Amino acid sequence: MHDAFKVYTVIEKLPQKVESIYAQGDKLYVGTLYGTLLVYSVREPQGLDDAISVTLLETLKLFKKAIEQINHIKTLGAIVILSDTAVTLHELGTYRLVETLTRGAYLFSLYSNIEVQDDSVPQVITRLAVAVRRKVIVYTWQDSQGLIPKEFPVPERVRRMEWVRSQTLCIGFDNEYALLDYKTGVLTTLCSLNTPLNQGALGSTLESTLNTLHTFSNLATGGLMGLVGSKPGKPLITRLPKDEILLVKEDSSFSVGLDGKPKWNNGIEWSGTPEELGYSNPYAVAILPRHVEIRNVETKALVQSAELPHAHFLAQGQGKLLYIASTTEVWRLIPNNFQQQVDELVQKEEYEEAISLIRQVDPVLLRDNVAVQIETLYAHHLFRKRHYEEALSIFKDLDLPATDVIALYPPVISGHLHADTTEGSSPPGSVKTAQSESSVKNTQNITMTTKELEEAVGCLMRFLEEKRIWVEQDMRKAESSVSLEQDEKIQNALKMLDIVDTALLKSYMVAGGPQVGALLRNVNYCNLEETESLLIKHKKNRELVDFYKGKGQHRKALEHLKAIHSAPGEMHGVLPTVHYLQDLGAEHLKLILEFGTWILQSEPSVAMKIFTDERSEVTVLPRHKIISYLERLSLDLCVVYLEHIIHDLRDQTPEFHNTLLISYLAQIQRDSTAPEAESAANQEAVQETRAKMLDFLNESTFYKAERILSRLPVDGCYEERAILLSRIGQHDQALNIYVHKLNNFQAAEEYCIKNFNSLDASKNVYLMLLKVYLKPPNREKPMLEPALDILARHGTNIDPTAVLGLLPTTTRVDQLYKFFEKSIRESNKTKHMDMIVKNLLKAEQLQTQEQLMYYRSRRVKITEDRMCPKCNKRIGNSVFAVFPDGVVVHYSCKETMASMGVWRRG
Repeated sequence: MHDAFKVYTVIEKLPQKVESIYAQGDKLYVGTLYGTLLVYSVREPQGLDDAISVTLLETLKLFKKAIEQINHIKTLGAIVILSDTAVTLHELGTYRLVETLTRGAYLFSLYSNIEVQDDSVPQVITRLAVAVRRKVIVYTWQDSQGLIPKEFPVPERVRRMEWVRSQTLCIGFDNEYALLDYKTGVLTTLCSLNTPLNQGALGSTLESTLNTLHTFSNLATGGLMGLVGSKPGKPLITRLPKDEILLVKEDSSFSVGLDGKPKWNNGIEWSGTPEELGYSNPYAVAILPRHVEIRNVETKALVQSAELPHAHFLAQGQGKLLYIASTTEVWRLIPNNFQQQVDELVQKEEYEEAISLIRQVDPVLLRDNVAVQIETLYAHHLFRKRHYEEALSIFKDLDLPATDVIALYPPVISGHLHADTTEGSSPPGSVKTAQSESSVKNTQNITMTTKELEEAVGCLMRFLEEKRIWVEQDMRKAESSVSLEQDEKIQNALKMLDIVDTALLKSYMVAGGPQVGALLRNVNYCNLEETESLLIKHKKNRELVDFYKGKGQHRKALEHLKAIHSAPGEMHGVLPTVHYLQDLGAEHLKLILEFGTWILQSEPSVAMKIFTDERSEVTVLPRHKIISYLERLSLDLCVVYLEHIIHDLRDQTPEFHNTLLISYLAQIQRDSTAPEAESAANQEAVQETRAKMLDFLNESTFYKAERILSRLPVDGCYEERAILLSRIGQHDQALNIYVHKLNNFQAAEEYCIKNFNSLDASKNVYLMLLKVYLKPPNREKPMLEPALDILARHGTNIDPTAVLGLLPTTTRVDQLYKFFEKSIRESNKTKHMDMIVKNLLKAEQLQTQEQLMYYRSRRVKITEDRMCPKCNKRIGNSVFAVFPDGVVVHYSCKETMASMGVWRRG
């Protein structure tokens, strides 16, 4: 509670009993029980301690009976008085009777407002509703011109009525509230006063609300006239802003709209049954049997309670005029300065009331930026009271800098920011003067238990995650334009993201969830030094490596992986380092080669995945540099890599093919000359390497045979030499190796089958093989048997004349039988095939000549009656075309007819 109003006694010990009051400007009108109108002049107090000065101006005996109601019509310069069932108009100032509007009346309600009519000329519309027996008569004035009154029947006696707006009148009967439409005259029931609260008071629209809350809500009146005292339980109506109506039932108030639907989720619970109600923004004022209560219409909270003995009447004029009267006394309620009220509420830590007050009053009545300041203090207050979710929700709505929020947390989260919230400091934007004490209290550091810290950190994580998105969006917008101002915004955003992400990481660490890895694996702005120290302290090795990787600190990451590879845990072994190196790509080749060495030396089979994995970052590495690196490190590893890029990646670079063959030779030489060369393992290794080399020599077409030949040993690798000689066309030397070095006649024969080319007689490999057999070097004995076998099997591919010149003179004719038989048969076959082809070609020539003669002999006769089938016109002397089936058309119609295919069908 706080002092929203200051209560002044205006009139004491009136000689006549008060029956009604009305205030207008500096005038106070008091109607008495005996028909006397007392007119007072009221002077406002000049200071807080000054009293109100009241002067009695007029004492007018106007009526014989009590004056029940008073009001004022400005456009007519008259006051309206209800006395002795008559509603009369009296001239303002002289108070002479101007007009008696009606008799038999017992209640009226007045409403004035500026409206724009059909001719678009603003006019002051005044409506006076008068209750007369079981009807309501409405008098209307446009400016000062009166219109014809309208009468509306009502089902029972009107107990209370109030204009909601120019066309709508709210009426309270003994048992219900209703709305009367001035235009249509339709009376619509709002709610019943006899329905118990737990059964719903406003039918289907309010039933669920009333059943749940068991309470109603607020009341108000803008321009409430002097009202007759009422018995407890009678209907009370007042008007709230935004076309809302405040109704009373028993000891509760509720607000409804013109559609009858409730506007509040809960209502105002008075401490007794209201006798009169008033509204002075933002407060509702109720006269109760024992005292006056003042409540905030938004929060429904009790703001102030005033002991005003026997108060029965309430009147509110324009502005801040609010009067309450008993039968013998009159009091004035003057609202205190709103800023002072806010300061008082803040001192009492009633922040919700202060914020509600700020929302409802005109901002010009408050200090600049006071709303943000108070909400900030309220959020700090909630934080200290351990209402973390609500506090951070307000911080988010206020768009408070993340640094201010983070600073509220213990050093485990806030780090260096924690020093900014020492006792005696104030948060940014905190209010001074009345709020300074609260600022200090709210910004002092608090101690949290483990459970409280976990709850607070959970709220902080959600706050920082949203803040991070906003800051990033602002930074992206700034990046889209180029200027010094935008550059500064980008830098500020980066600094803020550094703080936000670092605090977010610390929060994740406290929460112990999997979010740490997710944050560090993606793009983040965590501070390098703080994050590094934190992750090392908590032995978060995987997360630390991910963080280094995201920040481009690859050397630090690799050094850390090397340091922990022997320690137990998920990062044990060399595989984490291998995977890291695989992801680096060609731009970090130096690091790959530098940190790949220790892995290749310790676990070469696993380490080779650095260079042989299928991922794109690995396949684009510069291969010649890797080969050079591996050659220096290990011949075997170099061979593994060369085999990978040639066999798996299909690399056709001649240099790589040459290098692989040279490496094979080096392996063979190494294993053959090693001290343990005679061992079975070494012999097997040599054989395996030679087998791979021979396969590669036969399969590859990209190596340079000349380069490899020069590296072959003189007294070995004969089969390899033969393949290489074959590649450079030295077939005779290759065959000589198969025959005289390897003594492998079958291999020599297979070589001839593979390399024979019937179109090039000068390079007949079979003839060369015969020469090798029959003309051996060093005057060795000719090998007649294998030569005769070749002639028997492949004699058809050799010129018999050349064969006869090579055979020794001692060769018997019967030994050449098979050769001659095959040669003669092949010769006859060739001769016969040539004759067949000749005769076929001759027959084809004759057919062609006959067809040519046929087409040359064809004639077309063009008569005068010959018509073109396309255009149905005579051909005459026009150029024409003839289709193969004899159809004749104009030349211009030829293409169309051809596309239609008519001649083909013919």
